Amino acid sequence: MFQGLRTNSIFYVLDKSGEPTLKIGQVISVSNPQPKFPYQPGQFNPQLETTVDVKVKMPDGEAEFKQLPSNGQIANSDNLVVAESREAMSAEVEAMLRHSKEVLDSKDYHEKVVKNCEQMLGILNPQIAKEKAQEQRIGNLEADVSGMKGTLSNIETMLQRALNKKSNGNT
Repeated sequence: MFQGLRTNSIFYVLDKSGEPTLKIGQVISVSNPQPKFPYQPGQFNPQLETTVDVKVKMPDGEAEFKQLPSNGQIANSDNLVVAESREAMSAEVEAMLRHSKEVLDSKDYHEKVVKNCEQMLGILNPQIAKEKAQEQRIGNLEADVSGMKGTLSNIETMLQRALNKKSNGNT
């Protein structure tokens, strides 16, 4: 639990923005638990939720993490996950790995969906089908022209060699 952290305790920070990175730091200080929501007179809340602020020395400087759940082991905010235990952070990293593997495994399915949706849109809107066919014809023509350029270049090179041999042979 975050409220149980002491000075020099290990603290884990997983940054999920961009390329995920894990940083390990040491706790500098932990605030006393404070209510998450301000007390309102006449309101009874037997399960008063409390938070703590934790100041941590990280490899790249100090960082402060505010309003972490006092009784929690892990907390998420934006693209940052913080944990007070290696086990909690390991579970988070394993979940992230599992999710990414599932996404990669579904790549073939989604490629088929894209292909089929494009076909269905062509059926639903013939103009899209015409444009797609025209793009394909233009692509084929460009490939043909490139191939002809290469062939002409080869013919030109062979003619130059033949002319050079002929002129060298007549001298």
